[in-house]
Amino acid sequence: MSIARFRGYFTPICDICGEELPAETSFLDAVSAKKAAGWKTQWVDGCYEDTCRTCQNGGEDSD
Repeated sequence: MSIARFRGYFTPICDICGEELPAETSFLDAVSAKKAAGWKTQWVDGCYEDTCRTCQNGGEDSD
């Protein structure tokens, strides 16, 4: 799951390494946070997959 919901908060989670962004109060805020952090969302095998910047670069952070 790319955005986990727990107790009314929505947390973006990288589907490759499990990195988490800070929890947001709405699903749309969580989507915005993923985009602002440079994460990519792709449709893979019938579901969405979110990848953080580190995983997009083969494990090397681009900063």
